[in-house]
Amino acid sequence: MFALLLLGAVATVTGLQQLSWHSIAALRWDALKPYAVVVAGGMFFAEICSRWLGIHRLAAGGIVATGIALTTGTTGALLVVAWIALASHVVGSTVLTVWSKRSDGPSVLISVLVGAVIYGSLIGLAAHRPINYPGVYAMALALPVVFGWRQVRAALLSMKTFARSKSTSWLDLLIVGVALLHFVLGLMPETGHDALASHLFIPAHLAARHAWGFDVSLYAWAVMPMMGDWLFSLGYMLAGEAGARLVNVGFVLANCCLVRELVLWAGGSRAGAKWGALLLLTTPLTLLESSSLYIESVWAAFAVAGALSLFRALQRDGQRPADIRAAAILLGGALAAKAITLAILPGLFIVFLARFRLWATKASAGRFARALGLFGLVGCVPYLTAWVLTRNPLFPYFNEIFRSKLWPLANFQDSRWTKGFKWDTLYQATFHSEVFLESWPGASGFQWLLLLLPAVVLVAHKGKQRALAILFAGALSAVVTFQSIAYLRYIFPAFVLMAALIAAAFSQPENTFPIGKRALWIAGSVVILLNLVFLRSATHYGDIGAQPLLSSTGREAFVRQRLPIRSAVDLVNKLNLDDAPVAVFSSPLGAGLHADALYPSWYNLSFERAVSGADSTDAMAKALVFAGSDYLILDGAWGTPAQRKLIEAASDPVAEFVPIAVRRVKEQYRFAQELLRNPEFAGDDGWQLSPHMPDRSVGRISVDVAAVATQQIPVVAGRRYKNSATSVCDAQPTQGRLQVNWMDAKGRFVATNIQVFECTAEAKSHSMKVRAPRKAATAVVYASGQTTIPVTFSEVSFKQ
Repeated sequence: MFALLLLGAVATVTGLQQLSWHSIAALRWDALKPYAVVVAGGMFFAEICSRWLGIHRLAAGGIVATGIALTTGTTGALLVVAWIALASHVVGSTVLTVWSKRSDGPSVLISVLVGAVIYGSLIGLAAHRPINYPGVYAMALALPVVFGWRQVRAALLSMKTFARSKSTSWLDLLIVGVALLHFVLGLMPETGHDALASHLFIPAHLAARHAWGFDVSLYAWAVMPMMGDWLFSLGYMLAGEAGARLVNVGFVLANCCLVRELVLWAGGSRAGAKWGALLLLTTPLTLLESSSLYIESVWAAFAVAGALSLFRALQRDGQRPADIRAAAILLGGALAAKAITLAILPGLFIVFLARFRLWATKASAGRFARALGLFGLVGCVPYLTAWVLTRNPLFPYFNEIFRSKLWPLANFQDSRWTKGFKWDTLYQATFHSEVFLESWPGASGFQWLLLLLPAVVLVAHKGKQRALAILFAGALSAVVTFQSIAYLRYIFPAFVLMAALIAAAFSQPENTFPIGKRALWIAGSVVILLNLVFLRSATHYGDIGAQPLLSSTGREAFVRQRLPIRSAVDLVNKLNLDDAPVAVFSSPLGAGLHADALYPSWYNLSFERAVSGADSTDAMAKALVFAGSDYLILDGAWGTPAQRKLIEAASDPVAEFVPIAVRRVKEQYRFAQELLRNPEFAGDDGWQLSPHMPDRSVGRISVDVAAVATQQIPVVAGRRYKNSATSVCDAQPTQGRLQVNWMDAKGRFVATNIQVFECTAEAKSHSMKVRAPRKAATAVVYASGQTTIPVTFSEVSFKQ
């Protein structure tokens, strides 16, 4: 162990000496100063609060967080997250203890996470229908709290008891300081690429449109597993962006609590459990997860909690049904959050087989068989949805195998990252993190070089079966994942498991001989210090500023300066009243857009082909109009100068948020193509005429409310159309009617648009702009009167 510690120290010093410190922006004092202020300030106020009120330091940290929320105007978001946790606890504990004794129930943390899986699953099902409203979500959270008030009361009393306990460990204070840093970072405006492209886009879209379209023609990722996004939607629906981001921070802290539970389960000490939680909190990759809406925090919490529940179910002191059920639900939730969960399951399955003698009874086998069914029920919903909609359960991945007609027959993959786990991967991931992540060196943390191998030796030497189970599951999942894609975010559950392994190995009572204990404390302190110095190395979105936290004006200024496209999205929402699709010629950062976003990229291959194939202004305008777009967002650096010139020629400027511009398609290109046959009634071609029409002659037609003329034409759902008519009423003034009925592919009625107008002796034109609703395949265009008095039409038009 000492030899490995020395070897790790030599490797770490060598790597640090080879770094170009001046070129790493994350290590500059101006970048780290706000972090130091928040951590130091949080520790200072927490200690004062703890001594003044005589409460535990962690409870004092909660009070400081509440004070920060009050100061920043995000108290509502914090309360919503607490509400979600309480409701999830009631739902989770009820599900896990039904048909069994409540005393056999798992920990509060496991209950909360199981409840979160259930809420996420329900939201995923509800997303198919336009029923997603704040009132519905509030009711879903309120009912468990009302009917499960005894469980809520018990949870609050246990929190009160904990708060009154004493805290003598300085580890508690340091944990509070770093946790408050994650909390404050979660209150900042969202600037992350993945979040604005999808993980915040989906909750905002769900709140604005009340349903998710699952339309892979608009977003190629529309049917991917979205458990994390559904849970972010729960926070967003009730508390906006701050609610979603605090839900994410809550799951980051849940992972730290899971490290604690794993360490204690594996036989480690309470101090070791705190040290393991601090180790994970200070890992730069963990800060990446809290700095933006990535889903790995949710995914890792479900995967690790599922693994812990399975380990507990395989203990010698009995298999509690609640543990087996929790493992099934949580691992199913992990699979519903990310398909790469399949890389975690082999290690757990081998551990399961190794404990064959403990479950090879008829009763136990029955329980695990039912759990397997529950796992499939929870985890396979997104893959079944993808199969039904695309004939590829992993769309757009592995399409060479599944051969969906909605994607090219090629396996979609991210070519930026390498594959394989080599002998020097730990060193490379530490000091050349940019090869494994969009980051600076040090993003993976320094524990893997200094502490991991000595921990493995200790565990292997002592033969600690529980710690070996953690080691095997975590290590195998990382190796299997790296064989597919060597990307650090995709092994975040392994980070959680390995942090627990290190803490458990070093805090076993028999490993605390004086010299070894001192060496391990020194090594651990060095790791924590290095992690804090390199804390920003994993994230490009970790800015902390007073102005965006303390005022809405400062927040808007921060967003406009950092990401002007978000200001452009806000303006388009105000102008685009009918929510027509918006073409986004920029990075796909359209979160908050009320309409569908049209991205000329792999997100939307048909639109990408139309835009890239446009070689004239007319062709570019046609691509925009056919896609149903009125407004567009153009980045001054997007595409080629020739493409930008064509887009600018086909549109008029509306506003500038340099370098982003909001533009509108020129009027001359909109509604330029006539879709009706014989719109001027030169003959009967195309029209279905009633047998008892008041009058019919070349170039005109008279109709009333009973005798109408109709024409059916194919349409594209979501596309905008203009229905217009020219009419006159020579004999007597009356009312005419513009009407379009929308039918689906099977001829079933979907919706209708009607506009009544006044018809007089003077010929006038009337029009209405309509948008084909979802599922519309055919439009039935009417020439009709509103009363029994005839109306004479000389033209009826329907243009796109």
